[in-house]
Amino acid sequence: MKQQKLITDYSKFPDGILNFKSKTVVNSLTGNVNFMVTTPTIANFTLIQTAFSNALDKTTGGDRLLIALKNQAKDDLLNAMRQLAMDVDAQANGDKALLLSTGFDLGSSGDIPSVLGLPTDFKILDGMNAGELKFTCKRADNAVSYILEYTDELPTPATQWKMQPSSSRELMVRGLRSGIRVYGRIKAIGRKGQEANTDVLSRIVQ
Repeated sequence: MKQQKLITDYSKFPDGILNFKSKTVVNSLTGNVNFMVTTPTIANFTLIQTAFSNALDKTTGGDRLLIALKNQAKDDLLNAMRQLAMDVDAQANGDKALLLSTGFDLGSSGDIPSVLGLPTDFKILDGMNAGELKFTCKRADNAVSYILEYTDELPTPATQWKMQPSSSRELMVRGLRSGIRVYGRIKAIGRKGQEANTDVLSRIVQ
């Protein structure tokens, strides 16, 4: 039986999921008594993660300079994640509980690559309150996270979807304007950054 190891390369993750995953690592390792000393330090990694998150927020307008700055911040974050994952992996020495406490994803422990399944039975439901929609689907095999993509415009190849990353396959969107039609889909993300989308559905916001 192979020793469990952490995934160290997140370069194939979409920007939104990378931002979500790196924030999860920050939250998981901050104050984690099992990893009091790391390389890079949690304080330094937090600064690198925050720099990428802020740079990503500024790219919504499509400015080329801001996108270039975001890409540089992304490279810095990916390098820091790789170094940090290797460090805490070595410290955990194969202990699954310790590995899971880091916020990083576990690699496959078998010889057969994990194949990402399709998220199925996608539904858009009314929330409990006005202006809310609930997006849900069945679990996709070997998915480590999900992204809800939605828009209030008829989707086209040029549509800029709003994104909401999550580790859950049930996502709630609040603050929508009543009476508008919202289009949405859920994207499953695999351990190696693979993606699998549901079909696009729509619903009128109550």
